[in-house]
Amino acid sequence: MPLEQPNVHVGPARLPPTATKDAVQAPCAGQNLGAVCGYVKVPLDRAHPQSGSLEIRFELFTHTSYGPPESAIVFNAGGPGDSTTDPGATFGILNVLAQDLDRHDLLLLDDRGDGWSGTIECKPIQHGSDPWAEGLTDCASQLGSAASLYGTGDIAKDTEAVRAALGYDKVDYFVWSWGGLDATAYATRFPRHLRSLVLDAPVGEPNMKNYLRTVKFVTESDSRMVRLACTYSPTCRVDHPAPDTDLRRLIGSIRTRPLEGRAYDANGNLTHVRVDETNLASYIIHNPTGNFVSTGEIVAAARALSQKDDAPLLRLEAESYYPFPNGLNFGNPHIFSVGAEAATGCADPTYPWSWKASPSARVDQYADAVAALPANYYAPFSHVVALSYAYSNGRLCPWWELPMAPSPVVEPGAKFPDVPTLVLYGNMDDVSPSQSVPRAASQFPRSTLVEVAGSGHVVSGYSHCATVLESKFVETLQVGDTGCTQVPDTVFPAVGRFALVAADARPAAVDPNGRNKVGMAERRAVTVAVEATLDALKRSTIGSGTDACLRAGSFTTVYRPAEWVLTSKDCAFSTDVAVSGTIKWGAGRSLTADLSLSGSGTSGGTIHVRGKFEAPGSVKNFRISGALGGKEVALLVPEA
Repeated sequence: MPLEQPNVHVGPARLPPTATKDAVQAPCAGQNLGAVCGYVKVPLDRAHPQSGSLEIRFELFTHTSYGPPESAIVFNAGGPGDSTTDPGATFGILNVLAQDLDRHDLLLLDDRGDGWSGTIECKPIQHGSDPWAEGLTDCASQLGSAASLYGTGDIAKDTEAVRAALGYDKVDYFVWSWGGLDATAYATRFPRHLRSLVLDAPVGEPNMKNYLRTVKFVTESDSRMVRLACTYSPTCRVDHPAPDTDLRRLIGSIRTRPLEGRAYDANGNLTHVRVDETNLASYIIHNPTGNFVSTGEIVAAARALSQKDDAPLLRLEAESYYPFPNGLNFGNPHIFSVGAEAATGCADPTYPWSWKASPSARVDQYADAVAALPANYYAPFSHVVALSYAYSNGRLCPWWELPMAPSPVVEPGAKFPDVPTLVLYGNMDDVSPSQSVPRAASQFPRSTLVEVAGSGHVVSGYSHCATVLESKFVETLQVGDTGCTQVPDTVFPAVGRFALVAADARPAAVDPNGRNKVGMAERRAVTVAVEATLDALKRSTIGSGTDACLRAGSFTTVYRPAEWVLTSKDCAFSTDVAVSGTIKWGAGRSLTADLSLSGSGTSGGTIHVRGKFEAPGSVKNFRISGALGGKEVALLVPEA
């Protein structure tokens, strides 16, 4: 569904009475949702404060109740390089914390170098550099001695300067992803101003201390994500009792014999694609489309390829690979700054090279460290592929010049504060892997670690249960009952098999509450008709809404605020059953479809489908009624 503007009540858009003259009010750069905006000037280089300054930009949503706020909730959306004040992040956190804004202010900060805080715009890499090594070298040269001044330690000091300028005594630090490093750096430097920490899918110490091991955690989580997406789905798990084995065989097959062909992307463009191990890992596995669309289809696509049907896998590659129409152009640096990503991302982790060495020597040191790893260290991926997709910093950061040591995330000898800390992560997260988040959480003496089933990266985007825990924790500093996190909030639709013909499909189950008169052949035809419906709807969530169907035919989507309406024409999931009709997806995630079936795999007729798509709760069945070949239909097909 489209991103919805939050319905949140906030206080007056003005600086708090405690603000000092160092907090300067200024117009909001983006969409104003009721915030007061401004900046605080900080030294670019704190060791040489006369060498220049940065304006650290903030958006502040004030509380609604009378009296002073209990705290300011300081939020960071992660990155590095991403803007926290971008509407996507702002909408997300306002929806999570809507119930807390009666007594707490909400403070959004752009880290130095990104958003509107002295944004780094290195044009060669922001708007199309090739090769990257040359672009990164140029960017570091452009920054000069400042190239070392964007480490998270300096970001923590910026945050403290804003807190002091606004006059808050206590803050609740709430972060997503890479923001875990921001929170860690702040917490170990300024513990007396912390009320609590909420770390959602945090990247953090000590998992940044060994870059090569961190990549291993990512590759292991990729396999786990694929396994769980299939295991949670009744449609997938019945056909794939060992999805890890299916994935491993696919990787081995593609490594030996890459696949090339033509397929439609999610916008209906026919394109030539190549599926080799690198593209398979980088685009299809590690970067799931939509709500795990590609993840839920990959093992079925692997099985299809083993049966000489390459269409599903070629389509996944076409949909997952997003070429930039004008070269490698990352667009507006105020939304995402590649230069800031490099300046912080190359400074914070510990890499297997010496920064004192020349860039070419660093490359050699990195290669030696990789060569010393066990042969199966990144299984089922090869070393080269794992290190090219999981995190690319290992091959890019040697070219980033660091004239001096950056301010570290955690200073030597620092202590982690004894404050209430809630740490959450998704068991299907392959960005902040489940092997590394507990390490980050264990550093905080009063941390509670919560694994959220069925969630990807940043659990508040996947689980209502998790958002309630986060909101209540800020209010009460108590975690409460976490039982709701042990089952997926939503089981996303997956695929068990890509039936080339309807006879290859699993038959729909007979509805015991209906009067079913059709036999096995039509029950299989109904299965592929429902699959065609879900297949089109999934493509509408990741593309423009106008696309080709898997085997033949097409569909178009009209996106309305309260309802999506898809119209399919001869849409074929299998080669011998075509589906035409209207699909509606609306309030409460309800789905209805009125479809006409034709083709050699069915006697033909019309069916009505009703159920839910991507709905929270346990997986139920679509109920299918109608008539095929003049016989009454009463069948059931799983919703996921």
